[in-house]
Amino acid sequence: MDGRQVRALYDFSGEAGSAELSITAGEVLTVMRDNVGDGWCEGHNQTGQSGLFPAAYVQVIEATAPTTGNLANSVQSSGDFWDDEWDDDSEIGQTHAYVPPIQQQQSLQSAQSGSIDYHNDLPIHAVHSIIPERSIPNVPKKNNKFSNLVKSGEESFLLSSKKVIVPESEKIFVEEIESGRFNWAETGESYNCVVTSPKKESKLKGLKSFIVYQLTPTFNNIQVSRRYKHFDWLHERLEEKFCFVPIPPLPDKQISGRYEEQFIEHRRTQLQEFVDYVCRHPVLSRSRVWQHFITCTDEKRWKAGKRAAEKDELLGVNNFFAIECPDTPLDAIKIEFQTDAFAKFISGLDPVVKNFTAMATDQAKKHQVLYRREFQKIGSCFGALSHALEADDVGRSRSQLTKALKDTGDAYNEIGKLYEEQPKFDWEPLADKFHIYRGIVIGFSDVVGIHKL
Repeated sequence: MDGRQVRALYDFSGEAGSAELSITAGEVLTVMRDNVGDGWCEGHNQTGQSGLFPAAYVQVIEATAPTTGNLANSVQSSGDFWDDEWDDDSEIGQTHAYVPPIQQQQSLQSAQSGSIDYHNDLPIHAVHSIIPERSIPNVPKKNNKFSNLVKSGEESFLLSSKKVIVPESEKIFVEEIESGRFNWAETGESYNCVVTSPKKESKLKGLKSFIVYQLTPTFNNIQVSRRYKHFDWLHERLEEKFCFVPIPPLPDKQISGRYEEQFIEHRRTQLQEFVDYVCRHPVLSRSRVWQHFITCTDEKRWKAGKRAAEKDELLGVNNFFAIECPDTPLDAIKIEFQTDAFAKFISGLDPVVKNFTAMATDQAKKHQVLYRREFQKIGSCFGALSHALEADDVGRSRSQLTKALKDTGDAYNEIGKLYEEQPKFDWEPLADKFHIYRGIVIGFSDVVGIHKL
């Protein structure tokens, strides 16, 4: 595929001191290597400058309708768990970047003006992406667990036409805590896991960079290193295996600014929220794939564990065979009533949690930008007045006044800084917590649907 021309969809600024190539929307690039991995391509622009640029930021220029060719397959090749063939932090190559509203409007106007001839929803002279189009969600992704339910043999489970042998270590127990109330049984001692020390590392002699986080579970105090893409793999496995448990969301994916210190620390905090939830859950915290994720330090065992998780027979509905319930007769009408009542509760809670999350995020931004700027504006005015009075050589008796004005200006500037720093202590942690709640609430709607079958 060497020599294929692509057109840049969006602007991309390469990181200084790296092998990344800055591109401008609309310019034509020539791909020299499309299988660099990690969602990147290597190529050069029309001026001869060469480097790496995101595959999600460009589209192949062709005169035929879009087809799924080898180029797409090579960019999306997942490779082994340990082989770093995924995108850096799973933020390029699997999803498209956010398209600014101005660029969206320009694209719409271009289509309406007739520069693209559409027939049967496909352009005749098409420019199609190297990878399939998928957008980055602004809210935690809603899991289509019903489709997983069908794929994993829901009919055979309900009709008892299939039996799956469940190892004792894989069994999940339900206990009755009081009449008509049930909980997942605790099958071991509780533990925590700390996410610390994010640091930037590289491979391919510095061509590829990524952030590594250190995880340390309290039951063995052995530290393991994980990247965001590893969390993404884990999240996918948990969703596929536990269709009856809402899985907490991961931090949103992002392309620009992913190596900035503030962003890295914020992502670490959100990953800690995810880890805390899994550790507290009596089912997720004992699952083999999670235990493998937080304990394995050997490369060969990593790969073996990855293959075992992906070939697990107890996925989706088949995992119901692993659930051991008390031998208690249930009232079908009462269960249906309780399920409907809970579904109504979740439906009412969803918009409230969403609005609360938006409010907390908005307050954090206002503190860091609007409120800080207003107080610093006041401080600047006091400082300017003090500086103006100092220019009066005759009025030396005003020295105390000018000093007081200067101190007042400095005080307002400090207040502005306090406003800027405050969200990290209240609004940001609150928004991160509600990010988890938002994902759980969304997941419950699918779980309730399964119970209604």
